[in-house]
Amino acid sequence: MKAIIAGGGTGGHLFPGIAVAREIQRRYPRAEILFVGAEQGIEARLVPKEGFPLRTLPIGGLKGMGLQRKAKNAVSMMGAVFKARSILTEFKPDVVIGVGGYASFPMLAAAIMGGFPRVIMEQNAIPGLANRVLGKRVDFAAITDPRTRDFFGDRGVVTGNPVRPAFKSIAPKAHVAPYTILVFGGSQGAQAINKAILEALAFLSDLKNDLRFVHQTGERQIEEVRRAYESRGFQADVRAFFNDFHEQYAAADLIVSRSGATTVAELKAAGRAAILIPFPFAADDHQTKNARAMAEEKAAVLIETAELSGQRLADEIRGLISRPDRLKEIEDNARRIAIPDAEQRIVNLIESAIEKHV
Repeated sequence: MKAIIAGGGTGGHLFPGIAVAREIQRRYPRAEILFVGAEQGIEARLVPKEGFPLRTLPIGGLKGMGLQRKAKNAVSMMGAVFKARSILTEFKPDVVIGVGGYASFPMLAAAIMGGFPRVIMEQNAIPGLANRVLGKRVDFAAITDPRTRDFFGDRGVVTGNPVRPAFKSIAPKAHVAPYTILVFGGSQGAQAINKAILEALAFLSDLKNDLRFVHQTGERQIEEVRRAYESRGFQADVRAFFNDFHEQYAAADLIVSRSGATTVAELKAAGRAAILIPFPFAADDHQTKNARAMAEEKAAVLIETAELSGQRLADEIRGLISRPDRLKEIEDNARRIAIPDAEQRIVNLIESAIEKHV
């Protein structure tokens, strides 16, 4: 098995791709897997640490850019397609798998032109731009929401969103003080969550000996957040980014985070209770939909941005850690709605795509 996994840009795109790569390796111990990403994406830092080779494409985004930058990036996109074709010629994969993000577009476009088997993975109910444009020209689309079939027709197959194996082996935790609160807003951090959690500390001062914070801030606010915890006397491990995130999940009694599709899938697989604060400007407001679906299953607590304040967040934290039975109920519900074999289902699709082209 020789496979190219293309895309990334954020952990939400990259980590499901890594989970699928691990399943390919499990089935095919001699598999050769090549990741192809953007020069500036998170994949440039993380893929080599996961032990996979990486090729990068000189590519930028088209959404939310000025006209001049859009024109420049459109030209670079065409150049990236030509580079992607050379990668295909050199590597000769059995299949190309697009995980979303800017780098997936030129790689999939080149695979279509070259007649290679191709599969895309779509984590959200409303597909991203690359998947919308190319979705009718792939063999299969692995989706998490049945409504997404409207974009892909019969090519769309509900598989769930894969997570890395380490998250699925996390054991239930006994909740005793000091309680560990894991806070993060994605691989780049989230200013609104950082601000709210720091404001919440003033309302949690009587619990400073019973709480321990582990906080992924992103690069921009790390010093500000670190100083705030120190000045208020809270124990906190503050870093720009954690490479061992499954270990942080395992240690957490409660998680405060955004509600991207991959985060939600990891919460379910790990069986961890969370306060979800959706990013309100995500495409088609998919993060709010993700969080609301969890809240309706009593598998998380939802705080929408319009309702977010330091006091509201502190009240929710206090209410949850004072009720270990409620934490356990949320954890059990999260595990109940997990799809633990999503990566296996996707690799089944990959095998079917290859068979179609034999």
